[in-house]
Amino acid sequence: MMSTISIKKAGTDLGATLELLLDPFAARMPLAGSSVLIKPNLVEPLPFTTGQTTNPALVESIIAWCKARGARKIAVGEGPSYFQPKTALKACFLKTGMATVAQRQHVPWILFDEGPFRAFTDYSPRTPAAFSLSEHGFTWDHIINVPVPKTHYLTRVSIAMKNLKGFIKREDKPSFHHCGTQTINGSVTALNNLIRPLVNIVDCTAPTHRNDAFLLAGMDIVATDAVTASLMGFNPQEIQTIRLGFEDGLGEMDLTHIEITGDDLKDMQMNLEQPACYLRRTFPALTVSASTACSGCLIPLFSSLRKLEQEKVQFKNTLCIALGKEPPQHKYKKIIFVGQCTRPYSADGPLLTACPPTKEEVFAFLKDNL
Repeated sequence: MMSTISIKKAGTDLGATLELLLDPFAARMPLAGSSVLIKPNLVEPLPFTTGQTTNPALVESIIAWCKARGARKIAVGEGPSYFQPKTALKACFLKTGMATVAQRQHVPWILFDEGPFRAFTDYSPRTPAAFSLSEHGFTWDHIINVPVPKTHYLTRVSIAMKNLKGFIKREDKPSFHHCGTQTINGSVTALNNLIRPLVNIVDCTAPTHRNDAFLLAGMDIVATDAVTASLMGFNPQEIQTIRLGFEDGLGEMDLTHIEITGDDLKDMQMNLEQPACYLRRTFPALTVSASTACSGCLIPLFSSLRKLEQEKVQFKNTLCIALGKEPPQHKYKKIIFVGQCTRPYSADGPLLTACPPTKEEVFAFLKDNL
């Protein structure tokens, strides 16, 4: 059976848009009497207009859609990014407006970091030897995955497959970046073998995407990422998570074998910039050496660089910022080191040892060492 992806332009009434979007799948989504967990992307306490978090209005529409189909129990759950301090995890629900939506709809919001967890040992050559996942990934009848499309330094794209990383126990998230022979791409694929959403609804409503707001949905998570990646300007067969997911039988990556229904695609291309291209454009004198870094350092680094860009700060001399466990492959006149992983080879320059560092710490460190 050919995989189907549905796409609809998002009008002012997201509920009406969602009805049309999910119509091709409704017959295969038996929600009556079932429990449904909605998994948005709440990586940090930022509004959805930044393009970093899921639109709470969309989640509210999904809750209403599930209620109308007789779902017995509904909740909204997430495990925010590892780089968020433990004291700020609930803020990812509160400051994004997601908690307000849940309360208005009389459904609970769940912070996965509060447990319980299910432990895994020697699960796969692609995963860490030991790790834990939220029990919420396994105890609900259905999971509705609601990611935001983003570019990523290590995986090139972060869409539906990578959004499932929110189920990983906070302390285990860094270990998923550089385990096994396929590193983060293999570990994310292994995670998708463990947790299987019923449907994936990609939120493309943020104004940062510079396109007409739209929604994209599919029950096939690989096809969902493949079509979304193509709209982001990438060849899906060159994205390792998509290719590995296809090889594992998780879904279809060949666009010619995917049926696309709904609105015309011509006005829906997203203008999203790869991190490496961003660096060349904004800071041509800067090199980032981070092939083995995790998001705990990468996210605050790029957040700080964007803040420097807004302040029109420029690096006058050639500079290398090193992150992760591997030293830079080339000799640089000046190197600064970010993160505890760089300590073993950081004798040649200033070191920020926080693990993970906050955005504020990285920003101050960069300004001090320009």
